[in-house]
Amino acid sequence: MFISDKVSSMTKLQPNTVIRAALDLLNEVGVDGLTTRKLAERLGVQQPALYWHFRNKRALLDALAEAMLAENHTHSVPRADDDWRSFLIGNAR
Repeated sequence: MFISDKVSSMTKLQPNTVIRAALDLLNEVGVDGLTTRKLAERLGVQQPALYWHFRNKRALLDALAEAMLAENHTHSVPRADDDWRSFLIGNAR
């Protein structure tokens, strides 16, 4: 494979595609089972292709947390008049 082919395959892989696949894998294997090797296999790419979009696994995990919050939480922070318990329970559903 030529360098231009590698760059092309890495740029075709979109961050949202990586995040969605990582979330699916996370649901299947849990946080301890989520590895960049398994994620790369699932996406059909070489492991370094993931680092084109995410500096390291920590950056990927941060992106996963942001995606989960965006999908599942109605408020990012409690309002001044919110009871913290109600806020936590409401956002955990």
